[in-house]
Amino acid sequence: MTSLAEASGRSLTVLRRQLSTIPAIRTPVWARDHETSSGLVPLVLVGAWDAQNEADQTALSLLAGDIPFEHLEKRVQEFAQLNDAPVWSIGGYRGVISKIDSLFAIAGAFTKADLNRFLDTARMVLGEDDPALDLPEKDRWAASMHGRKREFSGAVREGISETLVLLAVHGKNLFGKRLGFDGDLAAAKLIRDLLDPISTRKLEANDRDLPLYAEAAPDAFLDIIERDLRAAHPETLGLLRPADTGHFGSSTPRTGLLWALEGLAWSPATFSRVVKTLGRLSEVEINDNWANKPINSLGSIFRAWMPQTAADHDARLKAIRLLLEKHPAVGWQIALQQFGDYGSRVGDYSHKPKWRSDGYGFGEPFKTWGPINAFVLEMVELALSRPSYTVEMLCDLIGRLHALGPDFQDRVWDIIDEWRKSGANDDEIAKVREKLRVTVLSRRGRKKADEKGHASLSKTAKAIYDAMRPTDVVNQHEWLFRQDWIDESADEFAEEEIDFEAREKRVEKLRIEALTAVAQERGLDGVFDLATKGSSQRRIGAYLANGILKEDQLQDLVLRSLRPPSGETGRDSIAAGAMWAMDTDRREALYTTLRPILTEEEALRLLLLSPYRMTTWELVDQLSTEARATYWRDVVPQYAFDAPDENNESVRRLLQAKRPRAAFAAVHFKLDEIRPPLLIQILSGMVQEGNDRPGEYQLRDYDIQRAFQLLDRNPDISIEEKAGLEFAYIDVLARTFRGGDGHQIPNLERYVEDHPDLFVQAVAWAYKRKDRGEDPLEYRTGEGREHLATRGYRLLEALERIPGQGNATEKEQREKLSEWVSTVRKACAELDRTDIADVCLGKLFSGAPTGKDEVWPNEVVRDVMEDLQSESLSNGAHTGLYNARGVHWRGEGGGQERELADKYRRWADALQFTHPFVSSSLLMSMVKTYEREADQQDTEAGIRRRLRH
Repeated sequence: MTSLAEASGRSLTVLRRQLSTIPAIRTPVWARDHETSSGLVPLVLVGAWDAQNEADQTALSLLAGDIPFEHLEKRVQEFAQLNDAPVWSIGGYRGVISKIDSLFAIAGAFTKADLNRFLDTARMVLGEDDPALDLPEKDRWAASMHGRKREFSGAVREGISETLVLLAVHGKNLFGKRLGFDGDLAAAKLIRDLLDPISTRKLEANDRDLPLYAEAAPDAFLDIIERDLRAAHPETLGLLRPADTGHFGSSTPRTGLLWALEGLAWSPATFSRVVKTLGRLSEVEINDNWANKPINSLGSIFRAWMPQTAADHDARLKAIRLLLEKHPAVGWQIALQQFGDYGSRVGDYSHKPKWRSDGYGFGEPFKTWGPINAFVLEMVELALSRPSYTVEMLCDLIGRLHALGPDFQDRVWDIIDEWRKSGANDDEIAKVREKLRVTVLSRRGRKKADEKGHASLSKTAKAIYDAMRPTDVVNQHEWLFRQDWIDESADEFAEEEIDFEAREKRVEKLRIEALTAVAQERGLDGVFDLATKGSSQRRIGAYLANGILKEDQLQDLVLRSLRPPSGETGRDSIAAGAMWAMDTDRREALYTTLRPILTEEEALRLLLLSPYRMTTWELVDQLSTEARATYWRDVVPQYAFDAPDENNESVRRLLQAKRPRAAFAAVHFKLDEIRPPLLIQILSGMVQEGNDRPGEYQLRDYDIQRAFQLLDRNPDISIEEKAGLEFAYIDVLARTFRGGDGHQIPNLERYVEDHPDLFVQAVAWAYKRKDRGEDPLEYRTGEGREHLATRGYRLLEALERIPGQGNATEKEQREKLSEWVSTVRKACAELDRTDIADVCLGKLFSGAPTGKDEVWPNEVVRDVMEDLQSESLSNGAHTGLYNARGVHWRGEGGGQERELADKYRRWADALQFTHPFVSSSLLMSMVKTYEREADQQDTEAGIRRRLRH
């Protein structure tokens, strides 16, 4: 069905011709006229184009033998009027209804010159570089805004690429005998010309076209990629860099290449080459969150229950063996994916060729279990027949024991036993043993074994687990300290439901016993060795301080943690765990004992590892001035629960060290505990240069807004001070302003209402005079012009409160607003900013509510606007209303825009006699805007439908 839809251009008339066996029906009427057929040749070759694009016009003219585009445009319009028209015309785009239908219908009208012109034009169009690649990756989505746009449209590029595929597939049959044309050879030569010598830049520039290039010339395309991958520094691997995670990113540089290879994997003729190529690409680790990676493409191809290839069972089996030989780590991963619970049960469809028949009829899930089980058994056999195994491979097999039958499980046990007897060291045995414990002997593992009916699995695993007990005490117990949370072995408890409190006590008991044994047998060396094997260093330090080590041993532990061997990391966390576990008296005693033998640098490090509390700060105060400054520069502050005085002292000291962001981050979830003067100092300090490291503390808008809510409720802070801080944070408070929960700058808005000169100042900052003259001294910006312009613009955009709109009578509101607007306009006129001031006022008025009569704007605002009768003010209100729509979901066509047009028309009709200026200049302008957009959306929807097919 998909192939028929593509070939017919979703035209029922074309579909009828293609399905008919009657020659008279299969040949359209227009194809019988030689003049019409000849005139269609260049149109069929290009497929679709933008009639308003000069480069597209040139390409079409060249294909037609230098016939002026104006003549071709007229020809298209004539063809569009034919019965069963072969072309379509929507908006500025034109195209052929069904390229393949037209190609076969008018094949007799083609000349060798037509085909040669096509190849020359294709070389020119497809060889165009993509200037968007000159931009940083994060900015490429806006390439057109930066003027980095290709000359030829995407429609022409895709249309010519598709024609190349059609000529490669059908060219010899259509034109071979009559014109001596071999489309397959011509396509291969063109693809080599376009991509060879290969470069990352070329591949990126042709990203969206690569699937069609591969479809046009499979062997030539693979030759180019394979040759590059054999080079010392393959250019293809440049596409495998991590994808940009910007908000507007929609694809990755490797997408086109992977789709091209997936398309070629459907054909048994190119299947093995694609597998080897993807195997090589899969060896590159790609650290991003995108799913389209080479290893995932391979996984889809070999998926046991839904393989994305037409290659049969034997070919897929041979390909897996090829992977295991040439790219063993990748082959191993693909083989393992076929059994176990590691993603093989989830699948999607790979890219399929558009014009070749490869893959049609394949790629759907198997309807019976026979072929699935046969392939899975082969994969299990391969996995259990490797000449040797690494620790990681053995852990992989253990992870899939539940998916294997008893016979295969026994083979895994034999493999492990043979590996252990062949000389595995104690560390390796400990890793395999821990994997066995977590996978099979844990509560979760035993439950899964019961569900699978593997009654003997846990018993056999327990015997092997006990037999593999490491000889070294550290390796015996390191499983308890790999991470903070551990899965206990099922035989550690008997209850069905876990009592988490009892569990924690039990785990803690096991850990204390283990640490005690390590400390007794191997001393502190064993403790440090144990700490390197996991991520529980801090917990280790805490346990050691709580009864395992004596005071002199504890002092030695801390001292050796402060003086680790070269290259060893993690000991600081052990010392921190110990220091935090001790009470104040023990901690101060230990510090006092060690201080004489510590350098000041070591003493400072120890205090930085100690609890962030007043008792520690008092010890810091005993250090030198330089060391004190270093402590307050480097310490990571923390909130002290149930100690508001300490938190306020922490803020005071951090402010003294010019670290307001650190202070705010430490107390952000309990801001109501902080004294208002300190909170004001924090907020004031965060907008100034300080000693906080850039990017160290990412402050959330929500917390900033919460701080301002607290300040707003405090009557002891003046409105001027509140307004000043709101203006300082206008960037943050304005981001969630419109559509948010209430006003975010209430005091600043009230201040602007009482001081219209601030509105005037914002206009003067944000916009220059029309006469380029010089402003009065109080309005000049000096060197901070750009910064102040941004702040002024933010303020003008954020203001929503319309002056006078309070609890006063309607008359008082009207008088207040009229007076305020008059003051602003007069001052801005003196600064030569009359028009832009009205635009800004219009944007402010756009946020007015509807009136008592349910008509927008309300009575006061509509009266003031009618009295002013300013076109600039109406333009500003128009912009504000239009932008207030914001980001929105849309369906196909202009239905939403027509609903908006109807709404504004109702309001315009209601005010046409009482407020004719507002009705005609603003409301009817909105009607016309949305009606134009509705028509444009209808046109674009039609174009998209045509270009998709």
